Amino acid sequence: MKSTAYTAEETRAYYDGSQSARILALLVISLSWFITALNLSASLVAIPAIARDLHADAVFTSWIPSAFLLSNLIALLPCGKLADLYGRKRLFLYGNVIMLLGSVLAGLSPTIEVLLFSRVIQGAGAAFIFGTGMALISTIYRGHGRGAALGWIVSGVYVGLSVGPWLGGWLTDHFGWHAVFLLPAPMILFGLLLGGWKMKGEWRADDRSPLDIKGSLLLAMWLMLFFFSIGKLPHWDGWLMALVSLVFLYAFIRHSNHSERPLIRLKLVWENRLFSRYLGASVMMYSSNYGLMFLLGMYFQYNRHLSASDAGKMLLLQAVVQAVLAPLAGRLSDRYQPRILTFSGCIASLVGVAVLLMLNDQSPLYVYGIVLALFGVGFGLFSTPNTSAAMASVSEQRLGIASALLNMGRLMGQMLGTAVVTLLLAWFIGQQKITPDLYGALLNTLLGCAAVSLLFLALASWFSMIKVTAAKAGA
Repeated sequence: MKSTAYTAEETRAYYDGSQSARILALLVISLSWFITALNLSASLVAIPAIARDLHADAVFTSWIPSAFLLSNLIALLPCGKLADLYGRKRLFLYGNVIMLLGSVLAGLSPTIEVLLFSRVIQGAGAAFIFGTGMALISTIYRGHGRGAALGWIVSGVYVGLSVGPWLGGWLTDHFGWHAVFLLPAPMILFGLLLGGWKMKGEWRADDRSPLDIKGSLLLAMWLMLFFFSIGKLPHWDGWLMALVSLVFLYAFIRHSNHSERPLIRLKLVWENRLFSRYLGASVMMYSSNYGLMFLLGMYFQYNRHLSASDAGKMLLLQAVVQAVLAPLAGRLSDRYQPRILTFSGCIASLVGVAVLLMLNDQSPLYVYGIVLALFGVGFGLFSTPNTSAAMASVSEQRLGIASALLNMGRLMGQMLGTAVVTLLLAWFIGQQKITPDLYGALLNTLLGCAAVSLLFLALASWFSMIKVTAAKAGA
């Protein structure tokens, strides 16, 4: 029977009465999240090879992850809204198609400009995948086991992050950086076919209000101008662009508060203090880490003379610990207060950054391994409990937009962390290829990023420990 033959009630009854159907849906979504994370993390260790082959400077190469993140961030909220309107499974499958096209184009890119364009496509596809995955799982596992199920899809991300650096390094060393983007393509195709064939039913909200085009455009303009301005600071045009971005942010907030059917009702999000706290903690936590991982991948290859595959093995430590802890933390979050776990995760990451600030080019590599393991403990304890509690704090009708908001918070954090890296690279290195005489500047960039990360982690710890109560509210 085709999925369109299922009514909402039949879909709910089907998954409530079939454990195998729930497990299959969990497998399909976890696989897609795994492949998307693999695609993202594998490219980080390939950046020096890409820079050499495509003759790209440090600022250009910093856009390889940034283009993905910015595109993903711009598309997330519209995707969440469209998923609530037209079907979460449908948008999830569309995302896999877009990700497949972007991966093939990235693997065949002849220039840095084409590669960056392909990363924009990949980011849009990832928005459909990440913006619907949590909502699908939260609906399918609505009766029980939501925390554990979310733990598995988060673990899928962490396994992808775990395998990505090592696999990306190995592929780069043996087959060239093009293979890093081409390898995930058949896996994406398999997940797409499995999901379209085996996942029954559909999920959408009762509210049939159209997509807020004006709000989506204002949001996109704010995000683009803000991020572009970071790369131009401290020059005057960077400050001017940053000021203009604030104008668009103000316009987006004003539009959201006064429109009858906005992209997102910011007032309702703010009034749901519980959800707002989880969202704020997520933004700060991810801000603290993504830029560091990007710089560490470069640092290990340039300053410590590791191969791409060996650098990938180092970065593997964080993601392996995360992958092991995420399902366990998800189960614990079904039984105990999530804020205890999230706060513990923030503190573990904070200790790791504090240790990193004391290191230099003569420090043993195993100490960097300890730092990465602490990061893994931090995110393993933080991510799933924070996500599970946030999804439980909103109504079922708004799970799609809530899922998009949480992923947007994660990406806002990653974008903010990447913006810090872009600013520091422009400050310490500028538009130059990284040569041995600039290795000291690269270390200073890493340490500067670590100092900023301490501030982000302090804020994440504060958000995690706030005690508030809130009824479920729509976003």
